Amino acid sequence: MENDKVLQSAEQKKRNADNETEIFDFFINVMVQIVEKYGKTVLRDLDCVA
Repeated sequence: MENDKVLQSAEQKKRNADNETEIFDFFINVMVQIVEKYGKTVLRDLDCVA
């Protein structure tokens, strides 16, 4: 009985870690797309300000 609880807890932690990894990867991919799309423009604007 106790072993089942430990196994279920470990499986839940693994699923949570996998889910967090997917969310992080998605976030990084979106940030890369934003930088690729607007990076040059922003750097150019910052250069003009400086």
